[in-house]
Amino acid sequence: MSKAAQTDLFGGIHTMVRQHGAKGAVAFARDATNGVAAGQAIAPHVRILAGRDGRKLADSAAASIIRHHEHDHEVGYSYSAWCLAGLPHRDHPAGEDWLIETDYAQMLVRPGIRVNDDGTRDALLVPTGTLTRLLLIDWQTEAYETRNRTIVLGNNPNALLRRLGLTRGGPVSRKLADQLERLCRCGLDFKIGTDRQGVIVNERLVEAFRYTTEEDPRTKRPTRMIERLTLSEAFFRELVAHPVRVDRKAISEIQTSPRAIDAYLWLSYRLPALAPST
Repeated sequence: MSKAAQTDLFGGIHTMVRQHGAKGAVAFARDATNGVAAGQAIAPHVRILAGRDGRKLADSAAASIIRHHEHDHEVGYSYSAWCLAGLPHRDHPAGEDWLIETDYAQMLVRPGIRVNDDGTRDALLVPTGTLTRLLLIDWQTEAYETRNRTIVLGNNPNALLRRLGLTRGGPVSRKLADQLERLCRCGLDFKIGTDRQGVIVNERLVEAFRYTTEEDPRTKRPTRMIERLTLSEAFFRELVAHPVRVDRKAISEIQTSPRAIDAYLWLSYRLPALAPST
């Protein structure tokens, strides 16, 4: 996709929202795509707004237009690779890996294993959903701005939820602790090339982490809270070398949809010239 086409994509969404409003832009896009013959060209921004997450993206665009005029942004950062290859939206069976393929590379996400004091092993799941994406953006933003690989999260899940812009609550707190451990224990295999010739890089997002385990008063099951972590040097180096600027307030408005967050990150990566006003 050319730079001009990329600009038309993101600019087209904003133009339609300016002209029709968020609700009207989605309705216009869906009307425009109804009855279109197979193979007939549809403008990329129209196709995106007509999709299942079109309303969320339209609402985010409307809010970003207002924030742009009011100079109200909350800058965040993401490693460029996460803008092109997202993690799963829903849970997969414990121990099952996740393969992400693009035109240029493959990324295999391997779930971790927890070894207990008695020697038993618990197979974990691959990190998924909105909590994982919000955590990654939070970690990357702090690491990039401070130029420090160590992230202090604390031992209070409700405080971390507020930091992520989420409502506190028992079920969400338990899910947060679970996704934290999944992220800290998972491994990544990057493959660039083909079966005949290429390069494979094996690495982890997190090099080390410190945790405490307490019994959940509701479920009576142990809950492990990650209090401090250190990003792997390789991941940190790539983040600093290839950051993508995002608006965390815009992301907070679509935080219930991992698909919408992925679309927003992809647009932010594709249009670096417009990133300051996203």
